[in-house]
Amino acid sequence: MLQSIRKLNEGSLLQRTLLHIGVFVAGSATVVALTSVALVSTAKAVFPPHDETEASAEETKQEGAEADADSSSPEAAADTAGAKGKTFAQMRLANRRESAAIR
Repeated sequence: MLQSIRKLNEGSLLQRTLLHIGVFVAGSATVVALTSVALVSTAKAVFPPHDETEASAEETKQEGAEADADSSSPEAAADTAGAKGKTFAQMRLANRRESAAIR
């Protein structure tokens, strides 16, 4: 094996440079592939499958529709009015713009 390594060191500067570049590219591709496999397998283990996410989202929408149907109580009416209105962050941003325009 040592003799085959010595043979790789022989040759012109161009051949040795191309050999080093090839080894670097192959090593980089290997590292990227192994990292990608590790990240994908970790993500699959940590996060739920996509089908379960869609099913839970549909259940949430159905529960929300049922809650909106029973809006006779004052609490439910206040919740829906707050959800339809501007959020606090949007109102704060609008106030900043107005005060900047006045200055």
